[in-house]
Amino acid sequence: MRIGAPRELHDGEARVSMTPSSARDLQKLGHECLIEAGAGLAA
Repeated sequence: MRIGAPRELHDGEARVSMTPSSARDLQKLGHECLIEAGAGLAA
């Protein structure tokens, strides 16, 4: 399964729905993790 984490579009919102740790855990379960370019820049 592919699991994506898009960048936040709302003003003032800097969170990202996936951390490096959670992405690693999902990959260990056989999933592919995709994170949109620019996600987390404001964090």
